[in-house]
Amino acid sequence: MIIIWRYLLTQYIKVLSLSLVAFIAVLLTTRLDDIAHFASLGAQGFYVLQFTMLQIPYILPIAIPVSALISSLLLIQRLSSSHELTALRASGLSITTILAPILIFASYLSVLNFYIVSEVATESHLATNILRSELRQVNPLLVLHNKHMMRLKGIYFDSLGESKMGESACDVLLASPGKGENHINLMIAKNLHSSESDFSGTSVTCISSIRTDSEKRFDHLMIENMGKSVTSIRDFSQMLQKKIININNDHLKLGLLLVRLGDEKEKLLRPSTLSDESKTIKRNINRGYTEIIRRISIALAVFTFTLMGLSFGASISRHQSSSGVIYLIALAALYLACFFVAKSIEYQFTASLILYLLPHVLIIFFSIFNLRRLSKGIE
Repeated sequence: MIIIWRYLLTQYIKVLSLSLVAFIAVLLTTRLDDIAHFASLGAQGFYVLQFTMLQIPYILPIAIPVSALISSLLLIQRLSSSHELTALRASGLSITTILAPILIFASYLSVLNFYIVSEVATESHLATNILRSELRQVNPLLVLHNKHMMRLKGIYFDSLGESKMGESACDVLLASPGKGENHINLMIAKNLHSSESDFSGTSVTCISSIRTDSEKRFDHLMIENMGKSVTSIRDFSQMLQKKIININNDHLKLGLLLVRLGDEKEKLLRPSTLSDESKTIKRNINRGYTEIIRRISIALAVFTFTLMGLSFGASISRHQSSSGVIYLIALAALYLACFFVAKSIEYQFTASLILYLLPHVLIIFFSIFNLRRLSKGIE
């Protein structure tokens, strides 16, 4: 029995490892836009490599279930086509006994995947955002030239003269939101230069508003004309990025996420909490619990996908049929569709809970049902 288990596990892990490497390479291509954008900020090769490596833990939780599905499917198809499955059953072993080592290993792999998605991937995601923010602080001229990012922050930047990406800009016009409502700060400069530590400009004019105490009067305008202005890069970057990092739920490890949920519950119980605030707090609590269910769903996918591949990939007849693969693709597509729908309605806890966990229940039910048919000689 130990020899059979070792043989099956060796074949399963071998294909799993190869599939995992292949899927990491494929899924990394889907994040090439983020990597290219990070490189366009003027990052050195080491930081680009570090940023790329930090994407891998974020990809692993998705790559492991898909690799487990492919590995289990190829393994059971190979056992079926070479009649090894028939020989094992003829020797007195049941299908459950034959598949037990693979399912036990998949269970441990599910626990590992939960740790990756809940602890490693969250830290990696947060580290990538910190690395990106730090690089933006190093060279704000690169950030200013990114018109899409500036539009999201409500900032307008244009260089009417000659400019070198990340080094200098001529005839600059910069408009940014003021502290008050409906206020805009305007800066016009003949030249802007960025060095390692300083951000300087020549012939700089700044127009800003000063709020008055009276509501009936217009705010005062303050106009500053400077022949030369020098400020540190960090200070200028802080002006461009009022909120450098927004900590979302997928940035938090499980312990920190539970702490955030506890804080939100305390806010909800406060007597001073208004009705509108309570609605926002309840939505945040639902998002927190939904995030936990999402991580559990991704972790369970390793076991359920392995069971599905073993069940619908097995064949006991002399004639090959593709019906099992069709059922497998349909169930996998159902899981992915429910997963993405649940992620889009994360503030609705009950609906998200059903969408995250119901596909697993259906996969386990139909897989066990099919395995029982196979054990009775029905295909």
